[in-house]
Amino acid sequence: MDAWRNRRAGRDDGTDQSVQDLLRWQLREKKQRLADPSLVILDAQSVHVAVPADATDRDAAKRVPGRKRCLAVDVLGLIISVVVLPASAHDNAAGIALLDGVAEQTDTAEKALVGQGFKKTVVDHGAMLGIDVEIVERTRPTTDSPRRPGGGS
Repeated sequence: MDAWRNRRAGRDDGTDQSVQDLLRWQLREKKQRLADPSLVILDAQSVHVAVPADATDRDAAKRVPGRKRCLAVDVLGLIISVVVLPASAHDNAAGIALLDGVAEQTDTAEKALVGQGFKKTVVDHGAMLGIDVEIVERTRPTTDSPRRPGGGS
């Protein structure tokens, strides 16, 4: 019981975040990167959860009951910000919350890459924070390219 109490106290007073930031900075510097990223990638995924149906929401577009897990990561895949929303929340709500988290965690982020689920609202919010948000279009494989690595069909 004391371990859980200590864990909650560390979360509440910001110790957890400080430790995560120090570890991220150390790993980035080990990879010969600046301590804070200038580019972040935002993504949102709807995931099933094992809780009663009345405690979850449904992503109407993907028909997934559960939650929406939203991450902002740097180019090394290190987490900058995390947001968990009901599955019915639009990607714009996730994008705005993630951009706020990125701005809070680092003042060096200049650009954010997002998928097509994020719309102009996120781009405008990023501009307000000084972060250039670029919506990246999904590339489809050409018909003559292999489906699997190694050249199989």
